[in-house]
Amino acid sequence: LILWFSAILWAEIVDGYKAVTAPSEEDKKSQKSLYASLEAVADMKFTYVATCQNYGNQKCSGDRHATEILNLMVNNPSVRVAYIDEVEKREGGKVQKVYYSVLIKAVGNLDQEIFRIKLPGPAKIGEGKPENQNHAIIFTRGEAL
Repeated sequence: LILWFSAILWAEIVDGYKAVTAPSEEDKKSQKSLYASLEAVADMKFTYVATCQNYGNQKCSGDRHATEILNLMVNNPSVRVAYIDEVEKREGGKVQKVYYSVLIKAVGNLDQEIFRIKLPGPAKIGEGKPENQNHAIIFTRGEAL
């Protein structure tokens, strides 16, 4: 009896696995497919934050690196990019630079700002990994980073 039950359970598991791993092109387009449902759940639970401090400057100057970063986000909808934005503001006849940590995502073929957090001063661009992590950590949520 246990072997018979195990064989039936195993067959159901394998059938379910095949349904998820081998969807047809028509099923992929259908919102009702199991594949689309599982992909939507994964997208809701998992996002990836990559940091690129100079993305704002690269985008303004038309640098190809900004285009490649945008393509990365377009091709991977769960990827978000954090960068540091430098804005000049006039206060009392004086021009001051204000710094923001910005999180963006791809919508269509464009980037869209999700969050903008004012920084207390300039970030030390060029310090590498620790500075990238420090300015982007505020955008992360969850149990593991």
